[in-house]
Amino acid sequence: MISIIHGPKGTGKTRRIFDAANACCEKATGTVVFIADNGQSLGLNHNIKFINLSEYAVKGEEEFVGFVKGMLAANFDIQAMFIDGISRLIAKPVEELQNVFAAMEKADEKVQFVCTLSTDKLPTYLKKYAVKG
Repeated sequence: MISIIHGPKGTGKTRRIFDAANACCEKATGTVVFIADNGQSLGLNHNIKFINLSEYAVKGEEEFVGFVKGMLAANFDIQAMFIDGISRLIAKPVEELQNVFAAMEKADEKVQFVCTLSTDKLPTYLKKYAVKG
């Protein structure tokens, strides 16, 4: 399952994804992972596995997909993966992320993906994942 929190820069997407990750962690029976490109994990539950992607020199779409697949292969207990600023992490515009979301769809059905995107308008292929509110 994939969910996208979107909106213009500065509209509280990071706060919303932090809150969603914390709420998920309270009910989780497996591992909850949070991926960002900085070391700011303030406010995240200490039981959430925080990953600063900039420490792993992951650049581009293929490396990102490989990184996520590697995590899922190494830890069958991952229940949810929260990705803050996926377009920024991959350095691709929102319109060019189809392969990344296709890879997430093919991932194990039991993994919930929640991503943030800084955009006013989602491309058609992403609208089905949009979180309201």
